[in-house]
Amino acid sequence: MSLLHMITGEMLLVPGVEMKDHGDEEVELHVGGKSFAHIHSPDRIELRLPPDLKEVMIHQGTVSRSPEVHDREGWVILKLGPRPDLRRIMRILQQSYQFASATV
Repeated sequence: MSLLHMITGEMLLVPGVEMKDHGDEEVELHVGGKSFAHIHSPDRIELRLPPDLKEVMIHQGTVSRSPEVHDREGWVILKLGPRPDLRRIMRILQQSYQFASATV
């Protein structure tokens, strides 16, 4: 099973999460009609985080800034690397989901 399928399978178990499939290697996750993550398998996930957490995670090197327009909207890039840590990925996606669902 691919990393993309594992991630989406887990996230679709979360109440209210919906998926929009954009082809073999790209999926968009929504809650309440609001996009909170774009999975660009196999190399990165773009997701929205609350401003304070976003800045902390950027400073720690966990995520990197998105291009300016998306950065202002709270988007960051999580690079997956050659050996992605599924537990860490899911924890960050949960934080993105919680932020998005709180603003719906």
